[in-house]
Amino acid sequence: MPADPRALKHRDALIEKIMQQYDEGAGGPVLPVVAIEDFFEFNWDEYSLAPNMVDSGRPALSECYRVLREIKARPQVQDVLVAIHETPEADDPEDSEIWPDSDTIYVLTSASREEVASWASPLRPDDIGDKWSCNTGQKPKAAPELQPNMKVYALWWD
Repeated sequence: MPADPRALKHRDALIEKIMQQYDEGAGGPVLPVVAIEDFFEFNWDEYSLAPNMVDSGRPALSECYRVLREIKARPQVQDVLVAIHETPEADDPEDSEIWPDSDTIYVLTSASREEVASWASPLRPDDIGDKWSCNTGQKPKAAPELQPNMKVYALWWD
């Protein structure tokens, strides 16, 4: 459990946002999405992003967040979102040390796949897809509509 009480409060607010998306129909192949700030701020759980890659090439969460903020700040990027794969129960004491987890980051951009791959290379994703939601193409309800000339790329870790 984190030493900073704000961290647990932030995590619980994040879980509430995620659960609201499930209440509105998220689930199955269309995962809930959250802002990178919501996912990474106060996040203490290194296994919350690409858990299979922890200690196997994926940088620390703080470095992942730094790289994703840099990507989001680029003028040709509309947004960067985290797709939530699994969510702990906020009120379950056994889940108190677990953060929601993800294996997919969406980059909404007018840039090419090659440019996105270059920007994201420090994160060492296993693949970069060009569709929403596990390649089904279904946009999560909480995701913004793509602006003109924008497309979505999915950074994915196995």
